[in-house]
Amino acid sequence: MKLDNAQLLLDEQPISIDVLLEKYAKGDEKTVDEVRRRVARGLAQVEKPELRDVWEKRFYDAMVDGFIPGGRVNSAAGTGIAATLINCFVQPVGDAITGVDNGVPSIYLALNQAAETMRRGGGV
Repeated sequence: MKLDNAQLLLDEQPISIDVLLEKYAKGDEKTVDEVRRRVARGLAQVEKPELRDVWEKRFYDAMVDGFIPGGRVNSAAGTGIAATLINCFVQPVGDAITGVDNGVPSIYLALNQAAETMRRGGGV
């Protein structure tokens, strides 16, 4: 039996709404819809000016249909803050305690780099 979209969607749970708003609402945003609209508008800004409205609607519709952007996207898109929207970074680690091993950072250097990535809001 094939399910239609209405059967696939779950009702929004109050705790989920509270967490989303607590973590991602900016400024005067008070509803999930306001967060979604800001994020969609922010993501559409990289498109050609004449296509931005089309992409904003696509991004918004995707979120209404259940797509949840990563934390960095929800947090920064559409805020005007110069921040990365990349959620996670690959951190190479060489087989040495200090220095660089075959062009790859040592354990301590990689730890330092990972700490800086996390300080700026990214994940490793």
